[in-house]
Amino acid sequence: MRTVWLSVVATFLVFPGARSWSQNVPYQPPIAQASAEGEQAIATFRAPPGTRIELVAAEPLLANPVAFSIDEQGRFYVCETFRQQRGVEDNRGHMYWLQDDLQAEDVEDRRAYILKHHAGKIEHYTSERERIRLLTDTTGDGRLDRASIFAEGFNDIVDGTGAGVLALDGDVFFTCIPKLWKFRDTTGDDVADVARVLHNGFGVRFAFRGHDLHGLTLGPDGRIYFSLGDRGYNVQTAEGQILHRADTGAVFRCERDGANLEVFAYGLRNPQELAFDDAGNLFTGDNNSDSGDRARWVHVCEGGDSGWRMNFQYLPDRGPWNRERIWHPYRADEQTTQIQPAYIIPPVAFLADGPSGLVAYYGVGLPERYRGHFFLADFRGQAANSGIRSFANQPRGAGFEVVDSHEYLWSTLATDVEFGYDGRMYYTDWVSGWEGLGKGRIYRCLPEQESLRTAGDEVAALFRQGFREASVAELTGWLKHADRRVRQRTQLELVRRHEGDLLVKLALGGDDPLTRQHALWGVWELGRQPDSARWLAPLLPLLADTDAELVAQACQVLGDCRHRPAEQEFTRLLEHPAPRVRYFAALGLGKLESTAAIAPLFRLLADNKEDDPILRHAAVMGLTGAGRTLLRQTGDLAELQAGGGHTSPSVRMGVLLALRRLRHPGVAAFLTDGEPRLVLEAARAIHDEPMLEAYPALAAVPVAAGTSAELARRVLHANFTLGHSEHAERIARIAALPTAEERVRLEALEELAMWEAPTPFDRVTNRYRELAPRPADYLEAILRRYLGALLNGTEAIQKQAVALAAQRGVRDVVPILRDVLADESRDVDFRVAALLALDRIDTEPARERARQLLTAPHPELRIAARDILVVREPEQAAKLLAEAMQHGTPFEQQAALRQLATLPASSALALLKDWLERLLAGNVPEEIHLDLLLAAEQHKESRLQLLVAEYNRRRDVNDALSQFRECLVGGDARRGEELFAGSAVASCRRCHEVNGQGGGVGPDLSEIAKLNDRRFLLESLLLPDAKIAKGFETVLIVTTSGKIISGILREETDDYLLLIEPLGGVVKIPRDDIDDRAVGKSGMPGDFARQLSKSEIRDLVEYLATLKQKKVPAAHGVEKE
Repeated sequence: MRTVWLSVVATFLVFPGARSWSQNVPYQPPIAQASAEGEQAIATFRAPPGTRIELVAAEPLLANPVAFSIDEQGRFYVCETFRQQRGVEDNRGHMYWLQDDLQAEDVEDRRAYILKHHAGKIEHYTSERERIRLLTDTTGDGRLDRASIFAEGFNDIVDGTGAGVLALDGDVFFTCIPKLWKFRDTTGDDVADVARVLHNGFGVRFAFRGHDLHGLTLGPDGRIYFSLGDRGYNVQTAEGQILHRADTGAVFRCERDGANLEVFAYGLRNPQELAFDDAGNLFTGDNNSDSGDRARWVHVCEGGDSGWRMNFQYLPDRGPWNRERIWHPYRADEQTTQIQPAYIIPPVAFLADGPSGLVAYYGVGLPERYRGHFFLADFRGQAANSGIRSFANQPRGAGFEVVDSHEYLWSTLATDVEFGYDGRMYYTDWVSGWEGLGKGRIYRCLPEQESLRTAGDEVAALFRQGFREASVAELTGWLKHADRRVRQRTQLELVRRHEGDLLVKLALGGDDPLTRQHALWGVWELGRQPDSARWLAPLLPLLADTDAELVAQACQVLGDCRHRPAEQEFTRLLEHPAPRVRYFAALGLGKLESTAAIAPLFRLLADNKEDDPILRHAAVMGLTGAGRTLLRQTGDLAELQAGGGHTSPSVRMGVLLALRRLRHPGVAAFLTDGEPRLVLEAARAIHDEPMLEAYPALAAVPVAAGTSAELARRVLHANFTLGHSEHAERIARIAALPTAEERVRLEALEELAMWEAPTPFDRVTNRYRELAPRPADYLEAILRRYLGALLNGTEAIQKQAVALAAQRGVRDVVPILRDVLADESRDVDFRVAALLALDRIDTEPARERARQLLTAPHPELRIAARDILVVREPEQAAKLLAEAMQHGTPFEQQAALRQLATLPASSALALLKDWLERLLAGNVPEEIHLDLLLAAEQHKESRLQLLVAEYNRRRDVNDALSQFRECLVGGDARRGEELFAGSAVASCRRCHEVNGQGGGVGPDLSEIAKLNDRRFLLESLLLPDAKIAKGFETVLIVTTSGKIISGILREETDDYLLLIEPLGGVVKIPRDDIDDRAVGKSGMPGDFARQLSKSEIRDLVEYLATLKQKKVPAAHGVEKE
């Protein structure tokens, strides 16, 4: 069959159609065979009361389901993924290309660096495919029994996971980075034959797997909305507009034909799904960054910025995200109130751990309790602690708060959840793990109450019949239907028929609020079409209606359609008693770009007093629109900037935030504001956006006692970026300031240390921006001026200061270094730093001192002395290292082996050969086994490699841990803790908690070493399925009588098993009664070991081995046991 190619944008010409979505070569991915597992698993689920769970479809009909959509005929379109780690990559597995990823600005940049690093792996990256599977019930029994491939391919090297699908009136929208697709089957053979690329350019970077293009949903305005994880976008629309943010996630919307694409909101990390409530408010669940932060429930406001930038991910502490509490709800505590940025939309609440699929209840099929509720799939990689949550919102000012949050359906690994047109809840089950096992199921939640089933069946019949043949009277009646989908499709059908006069009439009159609202939404769509004034002008009386919600909706419609005659009424409504009315009126004024509203918007900000961040955002959007008009008409923002002198700090903050959005350097005026919060907010705007023309003003901001670290860091980096001698002087002055925080002073010293060859990564946000090398001949004189003050600082400051002084050749420091070395009461790390600094600046005295320190009582000093002498006296290197190997501690032996790895083979060969032979004889401390093997591997000498091969040959092939036995002891617990807490690769803290810090997905590890040895710890890292922690192991038992019992294993003895059943009961099962037993898999990624080196694994084991007693945070941050 010949494929018809159409596109709103002509990008399909660049990408051959056969590679992009439809391939003639039969594709047979690994899919598990049919089994009873799907039915048996139902016994392990914790279902809501009054609900029966039924299996609707299972492998081999579907596999690895990411998302699904149900069409009007009850057919299921399922996104299946088969390219995980075979083209759908993750920076954690490719850290060597991280710098390329962070500087990519469009999808073709990503293609280029894939080819740069892996030109020979193209077949590997393109051999597997993504696809849309179409499942159909051909017998009418409610089970899906036939599968076809609706569309497949999507395996270009820049293609991502097919992660979003929406079936709507015969069209099938599909999101797969980098494209938004639209398919249609015009022949009825269940295979797409028409394909359109609506938009292209999403997914500039790789970032993390799972951060996809997804979230397709139909908005109340008739547009298509969809979301993108923090992989960035660079899209040119058909109208010629460039949408470009390469460093964050976003929500987009466009017409159903793809026209008028726009960014609705941004600053999100991974908003997998979107859902509107009955009033048309948009929400998403956003995922955490694996650094102790929490997943969040987000009110997606138009124009809103949630504050996340993907560069943060690769900072150990996630930078401003954690330091400035961006992810906390508004005014969650005193610290958040003081430091949280004002430019963001704070989350509504912390919610879930792995927010995935999301749906809002449409009104039919569930008990009355669930009216207005959302259902969120909480995906944690393991069924035992995953499931579907339910909760509702209630108004709080112009925003919301969460109520009635509970586990609705639990112990199932749901990826997506949806309500069928029959009112039943359906969800896809990934089954286990993160990679995909070639399995997948769809389950249905069937209410036992017959009236609920009947109501759903009636809706399903209505959708099967369709709306096109219905009379106008029938359609009018359906606008008040209990199911929102019926109301919305009715609204769309009346728009299709151009029944504008009827929609206006229904919106203006009547006593049913649902009818009026949906009629108004219908006019919303007509108002974006030609001759819009005809439909919009009659709506103006609604702005004086007594129904506050209807007034708010009218503001939203008239504002979004930019109906100029509403401007005066919008201005009046800024004083309406209902916060939502004020919110939409302010947004509408921003859309109209009304300069007449500047003063009224100032009053709104003053009255709000920043109590409601949603209202603050709307006012800022209003001022931003006014600013655009001023710039366009006069090129001058004086009228807006006059608010910078307002007596209310809230007004000044609003003006500042508007200038930030306009990227106007006038924001620098607030760097001298009397309110410290405004000074910091201005620094954020200038530095983080960035506004380079305002950097000189930021660099000149004085840092004094009481200056926050957040402000000081930005002042420092502005000076570092500008990079002249006067800027180095300012940085040195801050480093020497005794009243500045230690972390700020250390940051200043680090910047001076890299002055000549500046890092391309921003020191605050980690944004990639290359800085040219610059001279540093003036640094010596600058350091001399401040050396005295630096050496009066803390030992950490002194240590860094002497190292910097030595680096710059400041000989004034030599006497001080000698004194430190001679003073045995000083911290040993400081004495080591002093020795190394002395070696840089005064080589011969340092060499003499190093010889003396070879017998020092501290191994750290002996190691540093040896390191110096190996370089300064290379002819003695082998002898020195041999002595360390023979007589030193394991710590010294490890250091010696690292030195041996760098020596010429002629010097290292004999010693390494001797110690490898000792290793084979069993005469080497376990702590240095790994170091010895690594040193030998560095020298590709055949005799050494033979000995290493013999060592490997002796590994126990029956012991799965044998390949890693050298990782059991000898690690560095401090490095292990850093890996656990901050590594973007390990991401341990995403799931595990230690001493109250971290995620709740996996077991609390605060006392993991109390009852478990190192072998257990290593096995837990490498073979997570071998031993699953109590409380996380799901067990399915088939008894000798054929009964199926499931639950979480609480206790196991030689005589019985004790299980906690899904509803909370405890059951004791004698071993003699067990006929068969199956164990669920761990939620920990099975490829964890592949992401880390053996040294890193050893360090993690060492750290975990220290966790023997839980420490409880006490007052002022002091821990107590």
